[in-house]
Amino acid sequence: MGSNWLFERIAPFYDAAVRFLDPGPLRNYLELPTKGRLLDLGGGTGRVAFAFREMIDSTIVADAAWGMLRAARRRPKLLPVQALAERLPFADATFDRIVIVDALHHFIDARAAIQEAARVLQPGGRLVIEEPDIHRWPVKGIALLERLIGLRSRFLPGESIRELLEAVGLQAQEHRDPRSFRLWIVGYKVADESGKRIALRW
Repeated sequence: MGSNWLFERIAPFYDAAVRFLDPGPLRNYLELPTKGRLLDLGGGTGRVAFAFREMIDSTIVADAAWGMLRAARRRPKLLPVQALAERLPFADATFDRIVIVDALHHFIDARAAIQEAARVLQPGGRLVIEEPDIHRWPVKGIALLERLIGLRSRFLPGESIRELLEAVGLQAQEHRDPRSFRLWIVGYKVADESGKRIALRW
């Protein structure tokens, strides 16, 4: 059944109950503003995409829970799309930027979801994943609590997420903030068809 049953129930209260932290690091890692399309994958109510709506040409929110997407529909300049992260209804190389915030651990198959994200990412584009850092004890407690209430959450360490990105051909780097319990994995899809490494600004 996955996590959808919970998100359908809490959708009307989600934004009030779960605080969206400082979007500054995400904005920097995504290198916004820029031209093109942004996909907020597992984006729920669209609050992340909404924070960046003026920094890119168009913003799409994809989520499996229609209850969450109903909230996203009330936000201007967002296009909500119901979809599983593991089977995205988009053509190859559709998006210039993709962001996954606090959602990877809820996906049915993280490996398949990252493979799909890489498929729909433009060459030269960026994928940024923000997750709780499972190496930190408070996050371990959250992971245990989610298991106890029946969620099938699987929190991956940053190095494992980076390896998943590299396995689908993205150049990837891991970032941590010692002042918080968050980590960011930044993936870059090489634009040069020869596959040679390009100097990046992380």
